[in-house]
Amino acid sequence: MVRAPLRREEVINAIERKGGSNIPLVMHKWWGEGTEKKYGQALYDVAAKYPEDIFISWYLDPGTDKGRNNNPDYKWGYKDNYEGAEQHSIGNTKVLLPDWKDLQEFLEKFPNPNEPGNFDIVIEELPSSNGRYKLGAWWRLFHERFWEIRGMENIMYDYYDNMEELKILGKKLLEYYKVIVDKYAKLGFDGIFTSDDLGHQQGPMMSPAVFEELYLPLYKEFIGYVHSKGMHVHLHSCGDNTKLMDYLIEAGLDVFHPVQKGCMDHKLTADTYGERISFLAGVDVQHLLPEGTVDEVRTGIREMIDAFYKEKGGLLIAAGNGIMPDTPLENIDAMLYEISTYKYIPN
Repeated sequence: MVRAPLRREEVINAIERKGGSNIPLVMHKWWGEGTEKKYGQALYDVAAKYPEDIFISWYLDPGTDKGRNNNPDYKWGYKDNYEGAEQHSIGNTKVLLPDWKDLQEFLEKFPNPNEPGNFDIVIEELPSSNGRYKLGAWWRLFHERFWEIRGMENIMYDYYDNMEELKILGKKLLEYYKVIVDKYAKLGFDGIFTSDDLGHQQGPMMSPAVFEELYLPLYKEFIGYVHSKGMHVHLHSCGDNTKLMDYLIEAGLDVFHPVQKGCMDHKLTADTYGERISFLAGVDVQHLLPEGTVDEVRTGIREMIDAFYKEKGGLLIAAGNGIMPDTPLENIDAMLYEISTYKYIPN
């Protein structure tokens, strides 16, 4: 291994911008669909040379229209059968609540956050944390969860026609998430990682005014609750989030991922917000990794680190999203080497 994994305290110092030259790595071995199948053991042999500074563990989140375990009710949908339902949600899944008139029934059939066994895998994996910083994780927080429940087309109308219903649903989600946070806190976790793809390529999915009215209060309460348990909040949000960064900082967000290349200017983002929030900077998996030469990958990684690095910390590194199978193995190796070893040298 090119270097030993960082100690928990070093990761905390980086997140809290308390000094330390080392850059923590997490989700840097994020394999997109088909990558492991394509490269097999050769991929694992390359990855094994590089450290994983943060232990991340995902609980068993409820299913969408079907239960993910032996309980058919452990799902976000309230209907027994969604056959024939519209499909314009995340991953083209079923629209779970097509009509707001069924909101009360939907709320009454909400999944149980204390579902038996939903933390079994976390408990099973926990001994392998080996004293590292521990990050509890699930995908989809508020916007993405609304999008999953209502479908993308519906949610865009809801921002203007059904704001009060969204606020009711948001409060119900908060109740659910607080129990999940409690479970991670009881197991001694240091942070929570979740996602809300708030941006598209050139701006946020919703107007800043909509974010301020609907999401800002939800984020404040969620982040405040996580902080009350002594943990950090790490948020993944693809796209251009520039117009929302001040709101996320106001809400108390600790770490933002990925600052998507091509959507957000790395240096401008770091210079504008880097004194108030830390970044889990994401390596460009859309163009740099699959299309660049090894030398271009090395140069691109160094330029990214140079843009975000500060002596007091505030920088962690991940892949920007799943590393896809069109990425050459030598580029993956070059990326992992650079993020593990490169040191910023001031001019």
